[in-house]
Formats: sequence, C-alpha cells, structure tokens
Amino acid sequence: MDNTIILYLIKVSIAIALFYGVYMICLRTDTFLRLRRSYFLFAIAFSLIFPTFNIEIPIEDQAPAQIPTFWLSDFYLTPEMQEQTQLSPANLQNIILISICIISAFCVVKFLIQLLSIIKLRSGCESEKMQKYRIVKMKNNQLSPFSFFNWIFVNTEDSDTHRLKEIIAHEQAHVRQYHSIDNMLAELLCAFFWWNPFAWLIRKEIKINLEYLADEEVLNQGYNSKEYQYILLQVSNKNSGISLINNFNVSQLKKRIAMMNKKRSSILASLKYLLIVPIGAILLLGNAVQASPDLIKMASDELFDRPQDQVDQLPSFPGGIDEMNKFIRDNLRYPVTAQEAGIQGQILVSFIVKSTGEISNISVIEKTDPALDKEAVRVIKSMPKWIPAKLDGKDVDASYAIPIIFKLSGSKAVGQTKDNSIVVVGYGSKIEIAELKSGSSSNKKNPFVTVEQMPNFPGGEVEMQRYIRENLKYPETAQKEEIQGRVTLRFIVADDGEIQNVVVVRGIDPSCDKEAVRVIENMPKWIPGKQNGIAVPVYFNIPIQFRLKNDTATSKPTTEKK
Repeated sequence: MDNTIILYLIKVSIAIALFYGVYMICLRTDTFLRLRRSYFLFAIAFSLIFPTFNIEIPIEDQAPAQIPTFWLSDFYLTPEMQEQTQLSPANLQNIILISICIISAFCVVKFLIQLLSIIKLRSGCESEKMQKYRIVKMKNNQLSPFSFFNWIFVNTEDSDTHRLKEIIAHEQAHVRQYHSIDNMLAELLCAFFWWNPFAWLIRKEIKINLEYLADEEVLNQGYNSKEYQYILLQVSNKNSGISLINNFNVSQLKKRIAMMNKKRSSILASLKYLLIVPIGAILLLGNAVQASPDLIKMASDELFDRPQDQVDQLPSFPGGIDEMNKFIRDNLRYPVTAQEAGIQGQILVSFIVKSTGEISNISVIEKTDPALDKEAVRVIKSMPKWIPAKLDGKDVDASYAIPIIFKLSGSKAVGQTKDNSIVVVGYGSKIEIAELKSGSSSNKKNPFVTVEQMPNFPGGEVEMQRYIRENLKYPETAQKEEIQGRVTLRFIVADDGEIQNVVVVRGIDPSCDKEAVRVIENMPKWIPGKQNGIAVPVYFNIPIQFRLKNDTATSKPTTEKK
C-alpha cells in the first residue's frame, strides 16, 4: 500500500498526542468548560485535516537536485535467491495497514451495533414528546438515565419526582448543547486510531468534560448543589454499557463533584487557550515543504551524467516502480495518426518532482513526432502526486526523466536505445478496432501487442515476482560453467487467461532457456487483457536475468510489453 497512508496516520497521531499533552499540562485544572470543549473539537478536526495541506517555504539559490534517468529493471536470479525469500518492506507495510484496517472495521461494526441497540431500545419503549426533545420511558431499573441527541431515556419506576426532574434537567443540557456529536466523534476517532493511546485518553477527557458542562447548567438553573450530588451517588452503580451516549452516571464521579465545588478560574487564565495558535503553527511547519523559486531545465547530457548522491532519497511514484510502470502502461496510447504514417522512435521526457510531490516543468528532451511527444507529455502530466526527494531530511525539488519508445509491430529495434525503456507498440487500425467492437471472431483470435487493459498475473506484479523467485532454479551446469545473462521470453495470454506459445526471443544457454520457459508455462491462469471491454489474446514479454553471486548488480523483476 501507499506510504502516504502510513505518513498520514503518523502525522495525525503526533498531532493528537501534542494537543493532549498541552491540555494535560496547561488546561485541565481550569473551569472554562466551553472553551475546553472547543479545544477538543478543534484538536480532533485539525489533527485529521492538517496532513493534507502543504505549505511551500521559498528557499533562494537552491537548484533542484538532478537525477539520472529511470529505467525499467530486469528480474535477476542468483543461486542464493533460490534458498531464501525475504519479506520486502512494501509487503510488511501492507500487512501492517491491512491489520489496522481489519481491527478498525471491527471497531466500526461495534459502533454500529451500539447505535442499533439504542434505536432498538427507543422503538421498544413508550415515549412522550416534550418541547424539542422526547422522553423515552425505560422499564429496566438497572439502566442509568442517558440521552442520545434529542432522546432522553429515564426509568419510569423511579418514584422520586424531584430526583427525576433533576435527572431530566441534566440530560436536557446534553440535548441542548448537542453533546452526542462530541461523543460520536470521539468514538469514531478511537475506532480508526485504536492503536493510538492518546486517542483513548482524549476521548476520556471529552466525556468527562461533557458531564461537567451538564452539571454546570443544572446548578445554574437553581438546583441545590448538595442534593444534586447526592442523586449522582444514588445512581453511581448503574450503567448502560453503551459508550457513545451521554450517560447520567460516569465512573469519574469524584472529579464531577470536585468540579462543581471548585472556584471559578480567572478570566485572564482563559488566554491559555490561545496556545492552539502556536500548536497549529508548529504542526503546519512540520508539514511544510521547501520550494525552489527557480527550476532549472536540464540538458540531455546532464541527465545521464549527473551523480545520484545529490539527494539522500530519490523521488518515487506512489506505490513504487511497479505502480509507475502499471500507470504508464495502462494510460499511454499509440496515436493512430502516427501508426498510419509509420512514425516510430524514442522520446525522452523530463520533469520536476516538486517538494510538494506535484509534477511540473514537463519537457521533451528527445523528440520524435508532435503526436507522440504530446501523448507522452499527457500521460506524465496526469500522474498523481509523487513522494518527493529528500535532502538532509527535508523535502526538495528533484529532476526526473523517463524514456519511452514508440515502436510499430513487426519493425526492428529503433535506434540505439537503453535496455528496458518503456515501449509502446502500434497494434492496429481504426478498422480493426471497429470490427472488435462489433464482435468479429477473427480479431478476437489474433493476438494484440497492446490493449486498453493489459493482462495481469493473479495478485499483480508482486505476486508474479514471488512466483518466479520460488519456482525458478539456476541450472547447475550453467553455474559450473559460469554462464549468466538475460533470457527474454515472449508468450500469449489467451482470452481465457491461459499461457500459450512460450518462445525464447533472446537466449543465453539451452539449460537457462529451458528453465525460464518451464516456469512461464507452469504459471497459473492470468487475468486476460481487454480491448473495448472484450477479453482478447495479448502478447507479453518477460526478461529474466540469470546472474552469479560475484556479479554485484541487483534489481527487481518487471515486465515489458512489446
């Protein structure tokens, strides 16, 4: 999953912890209950929203870090890779996020069950409409009185009219001040951030503060303080067990009584709540990014010769290289006009990944044809925000470039290109596409080289990498003779997902070639490719690199479409 999600969760958690810490140190001893409520609501809302905002801080005389061109990588196999399969950081992140989501889903289900139990209790009891609220008459004397929005639940078996009147006055305060909103917000916060102890602590403080507010309003109406506190003691052994309601009885009874008897704080002490301004500023500055005022356009020769150590961490597409490959392949189209004119060639597209993650300054360094250039720029421009480069722990602007080869089906290699450039192959005319739409059986049987939706290995590229690593064996004869190199395989993913016609396009040794073919032929059914919503057979290429231990190069598996 995306690193952005983990980063968001971390930022929200830090904000909640900071707001709670300031409250405990500076605010919890005063009597400004309404200000305190506003502080809690602001803390939750700001914590959830601020990670989505980026503030650019201009830095003069800073040129963007220049980065070598990105090239698609091969799959490398060493004899040692056969013995062990390591869990990648990306997979570990996926496991953590999936675990968080599962438990959060359980907490949300619990929340919904509690909500339904309140509705069920409401529908099973008689009620009486009074002004802007409704009295729900419970028959179970074991439940403490409580309120939920404009419903006030009371025990009809209570014969003490005066006590019942004070209880209703307390719950009316909850209803008038919409305390159920605070309760539900606190419960949902804990449901989605159940692993953060500060979420539970701030929830606890929100609940007790709501009771302080209701108690304060009851006493302001003229009720006797000692009699009211005595009523609290009488119902202290009853609880509904529903956390999202405003319960007349809460566990921190001593704190409520102490707050009712406490001397009111000085007005000047309320200035402490202005601390939300520096807290918010600190969090926003922590989320700020650097932006260079002058973006320098790179020349083609600088792009390839520039060292990588000018930034500590390169910019990356959300989800990594595999997701970027997939995005480009799914969105890039060979212009029909260029196909009909027989135009092909390599395009080198450079751009800036800003410190905010946005793509800017897109330019075509190596041009081929206006239609091809325009299509390549369109796809790069439509990319989502990247994870920016880092230098000395700070987000910085960085340059990036991607080579794309447009190649017509059946033609020879175009120019002197780098291995593993992104290749887009022209696959048919307007007539052929029209026939496919009408359901022509002939076109369904003729394999395509690229389609609107390319075929996929079940589970995606990560699962395909795992499958190859677990099943591919380095032939002993090849190891003894120190044979290594890349085997390029071509096959057809049929319209039913079957692997067919596996051939070696470029081999290195009969034993290695045979082993690579064996692994591809034994693959499970793929998710077939689609053109205009119809499953069609599609050609697919996979390069596999056999490399001995004494060769230092390493990389990740990927696929090429040709």
